[in-house]
Amino acid sequence: MRHKQNSNWSFLLMRGPDQSVKQFNVTKRSLIATPVALIAVVTSCVVGLQLQAASELKRIEQQQSLLLQQYDTMLSEHSSEINNKNSYIDTLQSQLVSLQQNQAAIDEKLVELQELEAQLQQFIQTYGEEVPISLDRSINEDEDNLQVQQQSSYNIATMAYQANAPLQEMSDYIEAMGISMQQTLRQASKVREEVDAYPNLWPTSATQITSGFGYRSDPFSGQSRFHAGIDIAGKKGDTIFSAADGEVIETGYDNQYGRYIIISHLHDLQTIYMHLETIVASEGDIVVRGEKIGLMGNTGKSTGTHLHFQIVQKNVPVSPLPFLNNQKHIKEESNV
Repeated sequence: MRHKQNSNWSFLLMRGPDQSVKQFNVTKRSLIATPVALIAVVTSCVVGLQLQAASELKRIEQQQSLLLQQYDTMLSEHSSEINNKNSYIDTLQSQLVSLQQNQAAIDEKLVELQELEAQLQQFIQTYGEEVPISLDRSINEDEDNLQVQQQSSYNIATMAYQANAPLQEMSDYIEAMGISMQQTLRQASKVREEVDAYPNLWPTSATQITSGFGYRSDPFSGQSRFHAGIDIAGKKGDTIFSAADGEVIETGYDNQYGRYIIISHLHDLQTIYMHLETIVASEGDIVVRGEKIGLMGNTGKSTGTHLHFQIVQKNVPVSPLPFLNNQKHIKEESNV
């Protein structure tokens, strides 16, 4: 008969030479189960720690996500604020550029107004006392209007500009004033055309009249004959000027008139220049007042060097003297 194998283990505990020895009996099963239990406990602790770490990691991730969201929100808000500020700055810069452009435009318009005023002043100085006596007297009224409209207009605009008036209002005001002054200049130009086409300029630098307009004793026959112009004595070769703006409608030679020129002007007026030594102008020429058209001579039926100057209105000879009352002359040396 077999004996059952003993599965117990004996452990002797010796604590010292004078101490008793203790013996512990441990079964083989207990000896194996104890490490397994320890392993199980350790494993449970590890798993617990892993679960706790996973939970903490998840919590940290949630906090991180929340912080990222808060950061994104804050960044978005600041970005929007920055964009708004940038947009405002761009708007201010645009307004500044616009104001600078408006100011430059106003400065330019003020310069134009000053130039227009100078032109008006020059016109008044040049033509203010030369309104023809035979023309429509409304020209006098036009000149009065010119003086009123141009008086201190530039100064008024400058004062308003310096008083810091709104730029748009200032620009509109100056624009309206510029238009008004341009209209005035057009009126002035019309008056100038009227005046320059009026034959009141002495046709030569000499002013000695040797024979007047009207009936006189003919120097060749001695009989009383009508003299349709005035004779102005001078030297051979003296410059002959156009008495006004006009068109040369005829030039030629006549046994009685010698070399002659006929110029047509406004208001059915014509001026005739006779006994010329030389004709400078040509038929069809547009001449201006004071322009050289010929040289004084003694051609045709003449008793000596002189200019026979004649004015015809609506084909009827009229006395040149009322036209020449202003006695405006041109020095010969500046126009030869």
